Amino acid sequence: MRSKHGTPNQSYMTWTEAFRKGRERWLMWIVICSVLACAFLIKGGSQADFLWAALIGAANGAAVGFAVGPAAEKGTLILSGLLAGTPFYFLGISVFVMGDATPVASVFVVVGIVISFAQCLRVRRHADRRNASLVENKSGEISRSH
Repeated sequence: MRSKHGTPNQSYMTWTEAFRKGRERWLMWIVICSVLACAFLIKGGSQADFLWAALIGAANGAAVGFAVGPAAEKGTLILSGLLAGTPFYFLGISVFVMGDATPVASVFVVVGIVISFAQCLRVRRHADRRNASLVENKSGEISRSH
């Protein structure tokens, strides 16, 4: 649903509009996380190792990018928050499965929870600010006040 001025209202924004608006951030995070995942293979590795690292990084980047891109534009608090902490959840679970580093795994999971909560608050604050900026004037038209 659009306002009278043709701009999408965040609370009524369709997913298609959210995807268009948040696409750049989404793609940026996929690239960043793919490169960072490959950087973890400091001592080197086979081509298959780099491929797996790039794929896992891309999957984490897709989750984070979706959280800060389309999901944030749409204003979905829980989905955006949950996906924002995905890389830390993944690292924590991976470290936990590998063995004796339970305290380290716990730190990664806690950091993921904190990031998820912070993303929820950021999306909520952005949505509140955006909704507050839409003010109905005396003639009944919706206008932006800055």
